[in-house]
Amino acid sequence: MTYYHPVSCAIVRGGTTKGLFINTQELPGDKMQRDAIILTLMGSPDLRQINGLGGGDPLTSKVALIKQSENPDVDVEYLSGEVGIDEGVINYSTMCGNLASGVGIFALATGLIAAEYPQTKIRIRNMNTGKKLEALIPMSPDLTPLIKDCMEIDGVKGVGSEIQLTFIEPGGSITGEILPSGNPIDTLSINDKDYRCSIVDCGTLYAFFPADQFNLTGDEQPELLDLNEPFKELVEQLREAVAGLISQHLDRPLLAKQIKIAIYADFTRMVDDHKELTARVINRYKTHKAFPVTGAICISTACVIPGTLLNTCNISKGIEYNVLIKHSEGVISTNSLSEIIDGKVNIKYTSVNRSARIIMAGIAYA
Repeated sequence: MTYYHPVSCAIVRGGTTKGLFINTQELPGDKMQRDAIILTLMGSPDLRQINGLGGGDPLTSKVALIKQSENPDVDVEYLSGEVGIDEGVINYSTMCGNLASGVGIFALATGLIAAEYPQTKIRIRNMNTGKKLEALIPMSPDLTPLIKDCMEIDGVKGVGSEIQLTFIEPGGSITGEILPSGNPIDTLSINDKDYRCSIVDCGTLYAFFPADQFNLTGDEQPELLDLNEPFKELVEQLREAVAGLISQHLDRPLLAKQIKIAIYADFTRMVDDHKELTARVINRYKTHKAFPVTGAICISTACVIPGTLLNTCNISKGIEYNVLIKHSEGVISTNSLSEIIDGKVNIKYTSVNRSARIIMAGIAYA
């Protein structure tokens, strides 16, 4: 049997997502040829992805391209892609933060970085945004990633290697501005009705809408939201409107696919010095079944920016703070440090604890 292109790769579960991890040396340098191979490996375009490794879900149709960095301040470089399911395209415009938790164990397993005991710190540059992050991985005496029973995370059945991800100065990841519309609150008009939102760029680019504007509570199950066709259609109209608003403010084009949309419950409270809220992320294909890491980073940032819709609980600014986000599968928490410079919020770092596991390593054929 003759195959077009054998590719050494691994299937890695990172956080609440799963993707195909490939060393860039395995792929052609030409981007069109590279993407054609990845689409074939994943079985796209096809809703079932039956002839490839994709699982027919946005959370399992992802790719991570890894290479050793030539920068002395960076160990590995990571490019993430959302592989179209029924579309023959790959979206590289945003970073997948959950998938980033698998970069470290892939780099260790493939020899891109040497392990250290009792923990290995891996310095990563995300090539989607140019931003840096660090993965801290506890190691066993035999220099393999330590798997702890306590590293079960909400949204994943079973355990994995503990990964502490720290995103360094993640503000302005997509547009260069933490408030890319220029305002802490914007109002968008769709079909003669106004919708208020706060647009924040940190980790990636989000527009946050109070759920009650859609006659929702914010704690609906993802499957029910996906069956609500009028709501899903409205969300896509809002996504386009947000992209247009930012493009006008920045005087450069921004694509709707670069915009993430989240709804949140109009109820927040302080619990043991944490801000607690309920939220859902509405992707173009399906509502996120748990919560994206980049969404957690961005929503925690929105909490400390003066004047945003989410800055109503008076969290102290300029200090370390925590935000607890309740999603359909449980919770995700962030730990961040912010400061005020010339009246503007700067996020020094945001940390999230995740887990990751290499599920398969071998050769796939395109």
